[in-house]
Amino acid sequence: MTSADRPSPEPGRQHALLDVEGMHCAGCAARIEKALSRLSGVTAARVNLVTNQASVEFRPGEVGPEELVAAVESGGYSASVVDEEEPPGSSMVEREVREASAWRRRLLVGVVLLAPLVWLTHFSRLSGAALVGWQFALATPLQLYLGWPYFLGAWQRLRHGSANMDSLIALGTGTAYVAGLVELVRQVTAVSASTPAGGAMYFADAGMILTFITLGKLLEVKAKGRASRAIRKLLDLTSPEATVMRDDAPQRVPVRAVTVGETILVRPGEKVPLDAEVVSGTSSVDQSWLTGESIPVEKQPGDEILAGTINGQGGLTATVLRPAGQTALAQVIDLVRKAQESKPRIGRLADRVVAWFVPAVLLIALVALLAWGLLAGDWPLALASMVAVLVVACPCALGLATPTAVLVGSGRGAESGILIKEAEALETAGRLTTVVLDKTGTVTLGRPRVAAVEPADDVDPEQLLAYAAAAERLSQHPLGAAIVAEAEDRGLEIPAVDDLQAVPGGGVQARCDGRTILVGNERLMRESWIDLDAQRETVRSMRARGQTPLWVAVDGRRLGVVAVADPVAPHSREGVERLQALGLEVQLLSGDNEIAAKAVAAEVGIDAVAADVLPDQKQEVVRRLQGSGKVVAMVGDGINDAPALAAADLGIAIGSGADVAIEAGDVVLVRQDLRAVARAVALSRATLRTIRQNLVWALVYNALLLPFAAGVLIPILGPAFHLPPAAAAAAMAASSVSVVTNSLLLRARKLEG
Repeated sequence: MTSADRPSPEPGRQHALLDVEGMHCAGCAARIEKALSRLSGVTAARVNLVTNQASVEFRPGEVGPEELVAAVESGGYSASVVDEEEPPGSSMVEREVREASAWRRRLLVGVVLLAPLVWLTHFSRLSGAALVGWQFALATPLQLYLGWPYFLGAWQRLRHGSANMDSLIALGTGTAYVAGLVELVRQVTAVSASTPAGGAMYFADAGMILTFITLGKLLEVKAKGRASRAIRKLLDLTSPEATVMRDDAPQRVPVRAVTVGETILVRPGEKVPLDAEVVSGTSSVDQSWLTGESIPVEKQPGDEILAGTINGQGGLTATVLRPAGQTALAQVIDLVRKAQESKPRIGRLADRVVAWFVPAVLLIALVALLAWGLLAGDWPLALASMVAVLVVACPCALGLATPTAVLVGSGRGAESGILIKEAEALETAGRLTTVVLDKTGTVTLGRPRVAAVEPADDVDPEQLLAYAAAAERLSQHPLGAAIVAEAEDRGLEIPAVDDLQAVPGGGVQARCDGRTILVGNERLMRESWIDLDAQRETVRSMRARGQTPLWVAVDGRRLGVVAVADPVAPHSREGVERLQALGLEVQLLSGDNEIAAKAVAAEVGIDAVAADVLPDQKQEVVRRLQGSGKVVAMVGDGINDAPALAAADLGIAIGSGADVAIEAGDVVLVRQDLRAVARAVALSRATLRTIRQNLVWALVYNALLLPFAAGVLIPILGPAFHLPPAAAAAAMAASSVSVVTNSLLLRARKLEG
């Protein structure tokens, strides 16, 4: 998707996505975000620690991608602009695979070197200089290979006058390693070769810290890969090439090279490469990725096929409707990615905490060192306490708490046909008290159908329907189209008319074989002096059911009544019941008459109804509800409901297969199914709950373990209540993995909606 194609908050702004290398904690993300935001011309910058990407909106006349990259690199990180011609999210997926492979190699080397190092430390009969010398030989390559990313990151932070997770790990492991070197020198210069190696654990501590942290990073990267499974699954649907007819011959070309209007061939069993309109051929197409329906849909000339769907047994020739970057699939991928890079208000807590967290940890580590060293005179314990504090307090878990939950939550929503544009929408949906539903096209199908055919005495029902269809065939009115469709479905022969007149506010009048046909309301019939008394009660009953009655007469004689209605969508009642079960108040909003609106409301179980409301008045209804202290979601089709969708705390737009990126809503439902609204609310509540759990866990975890690491509890409870450096490293890694794992549980959590 080109930058011009991306939805932009205001005209004149562009969007750039940067891949960022070197981020390890929330402090890194906050620092890069601040550096980008300070640039003149940048209107918004968001950095995501999970995806390792920065999303920037800017005014192109004032700043460009080169300046954005330079701003990131000025902080000691590396960055590159994501190619806008790539499928959205593909660079993120490729990087995850690359990172997992790199951390796996590092872990393998670490285990190979650590195993003999631990054996030497605990089980070897060697002592003195020989023992420490072998430890040095194993610990040094381990320190250089596993510790290099952290030492490099710490040096870059130091150059720019800041500190982060890299600083804590580098300082902790570096201190342990240097202590081991001091022990080595002491042993080498000792008079007796058998002098006890009192500090022999230092090299092993440094090695175990780095190995545990590397294991934690590998598990974290793999967990983040599972969290981004939604993007992966969507990318798997994309086809890199298309078969295009050029110079009267089929050619395989990249989908990016195919232009609108070109003819493509879709062979049996192939993925449809682009959104297109079938020109020739018939086949059944599996479009379950978009509609959720497992049954393939029959396609014939004139029908639309969508990128990512799978062709059945028949070959199709089709004309391309949209370029690769603007297909329905591309829009879905882009919406999911944008949601995953965004940040809810609650997530900004981590940014505020991290701003002072690392300096506070450095201070605590220094206090622990001086307290045990100078005051207690126990320098080995002082050194171990300082290293343990530095390692256990790394704010990785805090930085992962929010983005991993958003990543999993928005991904699960996408798999269910719920596209969340911003993480803040998740937060708002979790606080909802009231849901307002538009009637037509939301609760109902939005496609009128014939509900009843009631002929007069001695009139054949099919004759009544055929005459009505004959008059309505040329009218172009939605109600007339429903009558024509019903007649065709029944296989009736519809006579041709040679004259058609629309009667404003009344209906239509047509001439057929010298006879005059009238189809319309009671006023039209009354003006033509047609007796309606015999069926007035029938008509009243139709109106009470929310149906629209159309009288039919031929040459002044009443033939009967055809009732047309917009039927309630199959799952609307169940959707309303699920919303009510979540404790939400549900209201119906309609521009239709009160009788029709109340009939639909009664059918789906809604008590509160606002009828005869014009599009601009729907916004006022939403404002009134908000004025009474309610948090309101508006659910509509995103067109005539746009003012109300924009005014609501949360706008939920019903999408369509070819146009899922509806700008009016904060959430887009790919399918017309009200059950998805309840799922969206339940998913939002579960995601918010997970974010809170993650933040509390990350904060409490550090708060609880810091005293153990600093040795505060030793004078009270004894030496057993001290956290050694290696255990601190394991605990730090476990905290990050536990936060990501808790977020992953969202995938399996049952949504009440």
